[in-house]
Amino acid sequence: MFQIGGDCGGSNVELHDIRFCVGKTASDCYDDLRSQWWGNPKSLHVDCWGEIRHFDGYDIQIVPRRNNLDNNKLFFINLGGYDPAEFGELHRNVLLVCPDAKTAKARALAEIQHWSQPHKDKAFEVEKAVNISKTVEARGYSIELVPSPAAIPFDFVCRYLKIGC
Repeated sequence: MFQIGGDCGGSNVELHDIRFCVGKTASDCYDDLRSQWWGNPKSLHVDCWGEIRHFDGYDIQIVPRRNNLDNNKLFFINLGGYDPAEFGELHRNVLLVCPDAKTAKARALAEIQHWSQPHKDKAFEVEKAVNISKTVEARGYSIELVPSPAAIPFDFVCRYLKIGC
């Protein structure tokens, strides 16, 4: 999972997006990230990246593409909302294993209710649910979800890394 950013024409600030790729190393994914970027190619950079190995009670394994591995899919949920004390839209990202996007959206909203406890005026809504399983299948692989009670921390790197052409 990558957070990429860069300039998009007349923007006053750089824009960011979350993208998903398959590779043994982060650098294996750079060409795919370049092909996914819609902005100025020279400005493209990575801000954060991490391997999705375990989420929501499942080990995540990438395997050669197979049909119907599991009814459940891995979803990326982007939540957006506002806090009157902060200028701009706030975002939170959640990864969940669910059978469909509707269930994933409902679970994401339920799981973030505690975020607004100190500031009851914060309100989050689901902006988008991305079926990562489908994204991976488009690249010739499948996600195998293996139930596992032993949580593996999400290790990620936050560092500016220019990959633009």
